Amino acid sequence: MSLIYFPPWSARVIAALALALVVLAAVRWWREMAIPSLRSVHSFAAIFQLSVLLRLVIIGLLVFVILNPQAIIPREHKDKSRLTILLDSSASMNTRDAQSAIAPTGSGTVPRYSAAIRCLTNPATLVALNKEFQVDLRLFDRDTRQSDLSRIGTNAPAGDVSDIGKAVMSAATELGETKAQAGILLVSDGQATTLNTEEAAQLALARSVPLWTWTVGGPVSRHDLWMETASSEVLGFSGADVELAATLHQAGYPDRSFRVEILHGGQVIETRDVLPGTNGTGRVAIRVKAPDAGEERYVFRVPPQPEEADAANNERAVFVRAVGKQVRVLVAEGQPHWDTKFLVQSLKRDPKVDLTAVYRLNASRRVTVLSTVGNETRVESDLFPRTQEQMNNFDVIVLGRGAESFFDAQTSALLSDFVGRRGGSLVFARGKPYGGRFEPLAKLEPVAWGNGLTPVVKMRPTEAGRDNPIFDLGSAGTLDELLERLPALDQVSVTLGEKPLAVVLAGGDNREAGDVHASGSEGPVLVAYQRYGQGKTLSLNASGLWRWSFRETGQEESEAAYRRFWLSLLQWLLAGTEFLPGADVSLSSARRYYSSEQPVQFLISTRNLDRATYQPHLVIQGQGQSVEVQPRERGESFIAEAGPLTPGTYKVTLRNNVGKPAELSQDVEVVSASIEKKELSANPELMRTLAEISGGAVVKEQDVARLPEIVRQWEAARQIAHRQQPVWDRWWLMTLLLALLGAEWWARRKEGLL
Repeated sequence: MSLIYFPPWSARVIAALALALVVLAAVRWWREMAIPSLRSVHSFAAIFQLSVLLRLVIIGLLVFVILNPQAIIPREHKDKSRLTILLDSSASMNTRDAQSAIAPTGSGTVPRYSAAIRCLTNPATLVALNKEFQVDLRLFDRDTRQSDLSRIGTNAPAGDVSDIGKAVMSAATELGETKAQAGILLVSDGQATTLNTEEAAQLALARSVPLWTWTVGGPVSRHDLWMETASSEVLGFSGADVELAATLHQAGYPDRSFRVEILHGGQVIETRDVLPGTNGTGRVAIRVKAPDAGEERYVFRVPPQPEEADAANNERAVFVRAVGKQVRVLVAEGQPHWDTKFLVQSLKRDPKVDLTAVYRLNASRRVTVLSTVGNETRVESDLFPRTQEQMNNFDVIVLGRGAESFFDAQTSALLSDFVGRRGGSLVFARGKPYGGRFEPLAKLEPVAWGNGLTPVVKMRPTEAGRDNPIFDLGSAGTLDELLERLPALDQVSVTLGEKPLAVVLAGGDNREAGDVHASGSEGPVLVAYQRYGQGKTLSLNASGLWRWSFRETGQEESEAAYRRFWLSLLQWLLAGTEFLPGADVSLSSARRYYSSEQPVQFLISTRNLDRATYQPHLVIQGQGQSVEVQPRERGESFIAEAGPLTPGTYKVTLRNNVGKPAELSQDVEVVSASIEKKELSANPELMRTLAEISGGAVVKEQDVARLPEIVRQWEAARQIAHRQQPVWDRWWLMTLLLALLGAEWWARRKEGLL
């Protein structure tokens, strides 16, 4: 037992108080020295010496009490401390790179999971841990589950997620409410696939739960091949040639070519040898014919290679969908500009585009250019549609700057009916299409405009835009590489953001200001659309897009980007018509590709049907399973949701009890969301950080059996292993003090000193 002192005042105050008591005793002594004549010298000297001694002892005892002495006494644990062991059972723990100290001689490296089990189930380790702790073993990957050291299996770990944060949070919360706990032994390679890991360590610190982290494994060279496509869907006119392109990525296989197979209907229709460049990517493209109607599925696949970490990402599907035989487009420009000129010239060259272009040259002169199957007619008159019948002759209407000059009393209602009821598409090109305020167009726009212009802007697709067919710009390089090579836009209008329910497909960054946002989400909105009734309205906030039509030196593929962008945009708008001809019911998926962590969602719309009698039924089939879903009403539509589903291709069938058609179907792809196998190297830095944040420590394999000693040292450093007990509040000490005071009083009274 040792003593420590916790005085209520500083040492100076206590010293001053003790000195004051000594001075008072000395003053008393001086006054009593004047009385010896009343007593014999011998008797007085003896009593006086005894009185002074008693006073000094009393002063010493008072100072001792004021110092508040505390005895440090070891705690006696009635129960064993609880130790939680979290063992990572995710797939990366199956990597064979662990050096086990207790593995058989000459066995070399073993899987990380096996090395951990060998250590934890070693008899010496079991005896040491069970003697000191109540051991609670839990395996974790996506979820956490109880296990037992004496019965733990040796099956290969296969978890697709390593959620270290979730496992630590759960264990720390429980241990924080336990009377005696020894912390958490975290056994993992440290490759967390979630983002809340350090927050879990902070929670452990708040709960006084130390993390003892043991990192199993080391650095591993990554070996992986994977396919990517610019879009999950390619649109084409019925029977027309379309280009399908994919990018092969490689890691760990330098200076090698790979055979890429293209499949249609489950059969290999073509193979290409692809040699990835120094950036690890290689492009492959083929031309196929779009179906006359509906859609067809093509697959780009690269065979798995030796040592490849993840073979599930070796293929990617593309859906080729027919959008009709041609598109009828009206371009109306109130302030003619290079952008409009290049757009009209590009569309005139495509035999699948039936084009009408109306220009307002000045207040009294308007010109219309008609182009059908390459035949051009120019008339000096305004052929902007003034009746519903005339407007319904178009599929897409593109409005440039000064669009308000084409409006009369009926135009606003005609446009609203064209988009909302007819299902047409309205495109606002070159940014804000009118000056000041113009409510007839403002109500249809998907963006809110600010004031002013932003120069020199690069287009950046958002996450929603990357899976959209309008950005299928070419086969040479990835989308980001191609957009980086294309010229910047001259200027864009300042935006305040998108309107509710609008979807942003692309944003921008200002290169002159150095305002670079890779996703475009923080810069101005460049491309956004929204549903308006049965149709769509889209804002293309871009002045200077015509520069894309010029070929850069050595970049021949860039010349086609302008035409491909506009043609893909028109096809996408044409394909976005909600209802097929003669149909009363439509089925659409929120996306063509879902991850294995996302529920699949479908929207069912009706027109001219009695909703009281309509009872849709949805069936999702694929990967050996069949899921039936009963859609539920949401506003004017029905929504159906299922999953998440395992990776694979699923056929979705909508069966209608009334309306036409009686059955609708669509295919969707589900891809694995797991990143567990993409990086197999251990991450000791993260494990060290977790230990430091929580107040624990990093341990090694040989330290596991010494964990009781490590925990005792941790407890001693934090005075958790001992308790404090006051030593001055004892009955015998107070009795002694009173006895001394009484003895001193009796002696002085006997000699007449009172």
